[in-house]
Amino acid sequence: MRIVCISDTHGMHEDIEQIPDGDLLIHAGDSSRIGGIFDIEDFNDWLGTLPHEHKIVIAGNHDWCFQTRSEKARDVLSNATYLEDSGIAIDGFRFWGSPWTPR
Repeated sequence: MRIVCISDTHGMHEDIEQIPDGDLLIHAGDSSRIGGIFDIEDFNDWLGTLPHEHKIVIAGNHDWCFQTRSEKARDVLSNATYLEDSGIAIDGFRFWGSPWTPR
């Protein structure tokens, strides 16, 4: 399995010139600029254009809507699996995601 991991795109995901091919894309936090639902909608649309068979997203400390409007944010994120203190098995590998950061 080829795993590609990115993070801290802060709403500039469409400016990334090349994402390596792989079986799994992990975005490990801070996908949004200011943490609004509209940021997640745009990010989700972009994820849908990527060829990776599996996609995992974990919220970062700038992804506020996953705290303030968590149900809506999760519903909007339809092109990836969101992990919050949870895990998933993909092709025999186990992945765990937790968005918590120390103060």
